Amino acid sequence: MLGQLWSRCLKVVPKLGTVVVKLGVCLCIYLCLGSLFLPIAIADSIPESIQSAASANLSRSSNPPDIQRILDRGTLKVVLLNQENSPFFMMHGGALEGLDITLAKAIATQLGVKLELMPTATTFDEAVDTVYKLDADLALSKVSRTLKRARLVRFSQPYLRMRQGLLVNRVQITQQTNGRDMTEVIRDLTGTIGVIQGSSYVGFAKQKFPKTKVIEFTDWADLVNAVMQGKVLAAYRDELEVKKVIRTQPGSALQFQTIALTDTEDAIAAVLPWDSEHLLAFVNQYLDSNKINYTADTVLEDYADYFKKSG
Repeated sequence: MLGQLWSRCLKVVPKLGTVVVKLGVCLCIYLCLGSLFLPIAIADSIPESIQSAASANLSRSSNPPDIQRILDRGTLKVVLLNQENSPFFMMHGGALEGLDITLAKAIATQLGVKLELMPTATTFDEAVDTVYKLDADLALSKVSRTLKRARLVRFSQPYLRMRQGLLVNRVQITQQTNGRDMTEVIRDLTGTIGVIQGSSYVGFAKQKFPKTKVIEFTDWADLVNAVMQGKVLAAYRDELEVKKVIRTQPGSALQFQTIALTDTEDAIAAVLPWDSEHLLAFVNQYLDSNKINYTADTVLEDYADYFKKSG
């Protein structure tokens, strides 16, 4: 009995050996092919965005592109209006100086580059457009933040917050008052209002005073004279500009009345290209770190000497 079993085992063993050998050969082929195609399969399963990011990291520069562009050029290009507006930008001793110029110099210094001032814009909207077209890195020119402009560019956090103001002809506003509360008079204001051409106040006036006729002036001094002569009822601008008139022309208080609109705000900020995300963060951090957050009254106090020069 045992002999028969042993005889059968001897016949089966060679067949098992053949099967084992074949299985071993198949396993080797499978492993070899897997080593060739597995990396390709894995690569195909990785999203293109991750593959692109990995490739970009291999050639990544030491700075974000918007910062690197400035560093490669070696200058920070800042656009301004082409007319003085103390205390923000004005000529003194053959050079531009003022609040906006000080900010521009500080940001350029922190970036480690030179400052190139470009006093070329004829209007505030043109200053915004210059940045949008990448002809300048920043606009620091007392530019108001508006939703219309924010469609084209980015704004930093405000470095100056003010109320909107009216410089009105005292005689004409008295005629409209006729015993009524001033708040009611302003809400229903009629007549002609002057604003600066290409400024945010063109749109503000049409929204705030729908019953008035809005006329655009290219020069603030001409608008102030028009109010004084009674050609327009009021000049509509920020409270700082309105208060400056009284401060630099003390005798004008007899002809003018100043009104600050308490339910409004005019936020002044730096203007940047819409794709300059890191430069925006850099500017915001500078403003935040140095606690730069002016009001109309603090500007009037801190830059009192500038008004003396311009007056």
